[in-house]
Amino acid sequence: MSLINQVLQNVEARQGVAAVDGWAGQVKPVLSYQGDATAAWGHKLLGGLLLLALIGGLLLNWPSLVARFHPASVDHLAVTPTLSAAVASAAVEARPVVTDTPAWAPPQLTKALFSAWQKPATAAMPAAVAPTGTSKPVLPKVASQPQVEGEFTIATANPVVSAIEPPMSAGNATKPARMQDEEAGSQGVVNKQMRPEQEVNVQIQRAVDQEQKGRLNEALMILRQAMTTAPQSEDARQLLAAYLFEARQEPEAVAVLQAGIKQFPGQIGLSRSLAKWQLAHAQPDAVLQTLKPVANQLQQDAESQWMLAMAYQQSGQHAAALPHFERAILLRPGHAQWIVAYAISLQAAGQPAQALQQLQQAYNLPLSDRLSEFVGQRIRQLGGTAVVRSE
Repeated sequence: MSLINQVLQNVEARQGVAAVDGWAGQVKPVLSYQGDATAAWGHKLLGGLLLLALIGGLLLNWPSLVARFHPASVDHLAVTPTLSAAVASAAVEARPVVTDTPAWAPPQLTKALFSAWQKPATAAMPAAVAPTGTSKPVLPKVASQPQVEGEFTIATANPVVSAIEPPMSAGNATKPARMQDEEAGSQGVVNKQMRPEQEVNVQIQRAVDQEQKGRLNEALMILRQAMTTAPQSEDARQLLAAYLFEARQEPEAVAVLQAGIKQFPGQIGLSRSLAKWQLAHAQPDAVLQTLKPVANQLQQDAESQWMLAMAYQQSGQHAAALPHFERAILLRPGHAQWIVAYAISLQAAGQPAQALQQLQQAYNLPLSDRLSEFVGQRIRQLGGTAVVRSE
């Protein structure tokens, strides 16, 4: 309005200087009269045009103005139209509540997509489903921070782990095999992965523990059960026979050994154990019957060779005993008692010179008083001289 008035005043001023005639006086009232109505209408029209121009400018520049003063709202307007309704809702729910508006907030597209991608894995967990039947996971509320584009913020795992229990199969898979075996045994479940020889070894160890605690009957019971389940175990059979001999149950011990020899002839240790007991009980014929079938397999066993020699000697077969004596002394030299027994068979077989030589050799070895006296008498009997040894 002031601009129009100024223009009119300038026109009037220019016309006032040149108006000296009557025509100018007639025009001036006309201009003054028309100026009032035209000025009022013109002022309103110009004001409306300016107001429309201002509103149009604001509408055209509204996004840039909002982006300058309120960037967070522009980000929401830019992302929401490009996403589906489900992803947009997820982005709105996942938006952190920040009290202070930052100077620049990056677009929330990364966070919205990450939240939508994370939902299927969370919904698949049975413990994270809400009890009302909805698919929204029930997770503990954790204070979040503004998401930065290009990095993922992982919340603390403790609340989530406490709310989710692993399945039974996963729990069993993390346990060592030994713990699973112990749990299965405590519940009375037979462990199918344990081999028979391993189970027998466990029973043998239990029997030894019981015997060391003075519970010989419990040990015998365990070993009898082991013989029932695994009769091929030589160790269990040997231990059972030894405990039976210790408990003065000799007939059962002999029967256990004989049954093993008959059923498993390759287990020569059973023959040795039975022959030792038979020799100690003056049963030379039984010793020969036990050891002869496995004599070839006992060529390198000094004790078995000595038992064969003694069995032949006790049965009066001195010539047959000599090779076994020689083999035993060769495998274990310096054994005084074996040398003395060898000399006796040599003398009985008609070889006194060799017998005297063996006796003199034995006399120089450490002997008990009784054996030393016996060897001295034999030496003098054969014409030798028993030199008194210095103590």
